[in-house]
Amino acid sequence: MIEEALDPDLTPRGRGEVLRAAARAPVRWPSGDFRPVSLATLYRWLAAYRRGGLDALCPEPRRDRGRRRRRLPADVVPEALRLLEADPHQPLGFLIAVLESQYRAQGREVRIPRSTLQRRLAETKAYERIRRARNRTRRRGRFVAAEPHERWQADAKGPFEVTITSGRRLGAHVLSIIDDATRAVLAARVVESPTTAEAVRVFRQAALRWGLCGAFYADRASIFDALSFRGGLAELGVHRIWTRAGNAPARGKIEAYHRTIESFVQRLKQQSVVDLVHLQQLLDGFLLGYYQQRRHRGIRQTPEEALAGRVSARTVPPTRLVDAFREERRLRAHRVTGEVDLQGATWIVPERLRGQRLVFLLDPPGEVPPVVVDPVTGKHLPLRRAEVRPEDVTPRAEPERWGEGPLQALYDAWTGRGRPQAQPGFGLPELYELLARVAGRHVPASDAEAARIQRVWRTHGPLARRPTEAALRQIGRALGPGRPIKAYLDALVARIRRPS
Repeated sequence: MIEEALDPDLTPRGRGEVLRAAARAPVRWPSGDFRPVSLATLYRWLAAYRRGGLDALCPEPRRDRGRRRRRLPADVVPEALRLLEADPHQPLGFLIAVLESQYRAQGREVRIPRSTLQRRLAETKAYERIRRARNRTRRRGRFVAAEPHERWQADAKGPFEVTITSGRRLGAHVLSIIDDATRAVLAARVVESPTTAEAVRVFRQAALRWGLCGAFYADRASIFDALSFRGGLAELGVHRIWTRAGNAPARGKIEAYHRTIESFVQRLKQQSVVDLVHLQQLLDGFLLGYYQQRRHRGIRQTPEEALAGRVSARTVPPTRLVDAFREERRLRAHRVTGEVDLQGATWIVPERLRGQRLVFLLDPPGEVPPVVVDPVTGKHLPLRRAEVRPEDVTPRAEPERWGEGPLQALYDAWTGRGRPQAQPGFGLPELYELLARVAGRHVPASDAEAARIQRVWRTHGPLARRPTEAALRQIGRALGPGRPIKAYLDALVARIRRPS
């Protein structure tokens, strides 16, 4: 199977293609089964052949070759099953120790290999029945923090696709931190890619507003297991709770919160999104205007009521939050200019440090400039920017972001900046038509009349179609045709203020 891959003229890529093709072809095994040989095995065979030829491909002799093998006594498996029936949760190592002790008490010296006993037990139906019963009786315990900020939970949800108004498609994730005791969202950020820098940024955002937590619970994602993130938590005195990878049921609270995020993603189908900043605004409005105000079944009150604005007793200044998460980078400064490239920019070290190999401390999100550690005093020295671009000095004026949709209405209501939202196909032209029917003439008859109707619409509109039609029908029956348009409008405004 590896003969073709031994060709010395093959490049590494070509050899890999040959071996991958061989790994897809099924072969007959000594057991009679048809299945392919794994790619790792083919590479191992190739390395062995190069090392020692055909002799190296022969199986290595067993370590116990030439010695008499001890068979497992026939009564070991039945006795092991009896002990497991009595205590299904006992570890296999403990079971072997008990069995060997029993045989020793009988004057028999029996050595029970762990793998042999495991294999023999797995062959019996009784052991499978014991395992099923053990899994049924195993129950997960629940944990919940007693006080706010005792434990925070964090996770990333995504990716989900968003089509912005320019037609470009964005892949987005939501990085969130919730409080374990109150289920309140402490920080949530929309990011294109979940990175360690974004994890630091969302934790820093929560800590600046609410203080520090006692313990931090997240899955084994690389962004939460990175050295800089774990080191920052340790320096701030935040305990990182160990969790097993792929154990979603143990993170039930934030998984339930993610179902709310899924609802947000579904609503995006009816929402116009300008860009990622606008998407962040919509998420803030959804979480703070809907999720935080909604009664939570687990705590029997809203997250906002449960948190009640309480902050942690453990607070640190912003500078400590920056210094805790800095990453070390060792680079040599240019011996003439003192320049060094860091985080996509060129910086200049102090003149006396030119040409030296130095330790630089970088902020993962890049929110603050890097610093250099003085090799003599250990002090943190500032760096000077080699090239200052206009965008580095003058903040760009962000354009107003607004898009039609239900999430925008929720955001506007949360910020107290409600915008008028008309019903489809009902505006000033339709109001002109309704007034014309009531007055029995063309409306508007003049610019002044049009301006009067427009002022009423701007002050009291937008109006709903059916209530407006019903109100004007009643007004027409009460006042009759031929009245000044002001009379109909005053009657309509009175009904808007005091519905009949």
